Amino acid sequence: MDRSAVPALTRAMSIVDLLADAGQAGLTVADIAARTGIAKSTTALLCSVLEDEGMARRHDGRYRLGRRFLGLAADYLATVDDLEEFYALVRRLPIISREAARLALMDGTDVIYLARYEAAGRPRRVTGGIGDRFPASITATGKAMLATLPAEAVEDRFRGKLFPRYTERSIQSLPDLLRDLAEVRERGYAIDDEETNLGQVCYSVAVQNAPGEVATLAVSSTMSRQRSTELSPADVVAELQQLAGLFRNPLAGRSF
Repeated sequence: MDRSAVPALTRAMSIVDLLADAGQAGLTVADIAARTGIAKSTTALLCSVLEDEGMARRHDGRYRLGRRFLGLAADYLATVDDLEEFYALVRRLPIISREAARLALMDGTDVIYLARYEAAGRPRRVTGGIGDRFPASITATGKAMLATLPAEAVEDRFRGKLFPRYTERSIQSLPDLLRDLAEVRERGYAIDDEETNLGQVCYSVAVQNAPGEVATLAVSSTMSRQRSTELSPADVVAELQQLAGLFRNPLAGRSF
């Protein structure tokens, strides 16, 4: 193995991480160099290589993630056979099968949706699609997983982080998040009460292979505010708990 290539690969991956965080806003070479501490000339070269490989795209002097990541994400998801089990189990649940459901993965202070179920004939609503990334602090799935961490670990994870505001109900501070997570631990499930989208309520429970295990996955069900008043939250949560209990965590024992 050519060890001389390792530092360049590490630097390239740090640039990819920055571009992922920047989203559609993108970053200039100067921005990337300042944030990584890499020399500007080296940064420009690495960005050019990433662009040539389809890992980055440049427009108006700013770099963003390239379309090649879409193909890589699809290839990865195609290897996760247990996602089929998620869909099969959802279809067997009387309430959730008539609503929307998702399977989410924790990634730092965000969640990434790995699977999405939408009942046939259900009015289309704005919910996260497969591969979409949302702040863990305002999503039911994120809070369900964060609640399996000790409070101190949550503080460490969010220290110095901004709290995105999607609606006026979005959690906006670490103390508010910690209070919400304490309630999640007490009742056994998390709620996104119009924090991500107005007019939508989402319930979630973490997927755990053993009591006390730090969860990396969570399942959720999303419905309209009106629909949530017609259903018993306890019944929805009971189905989620059943789904979480039956669904084998495909990431158990794996490291990322």
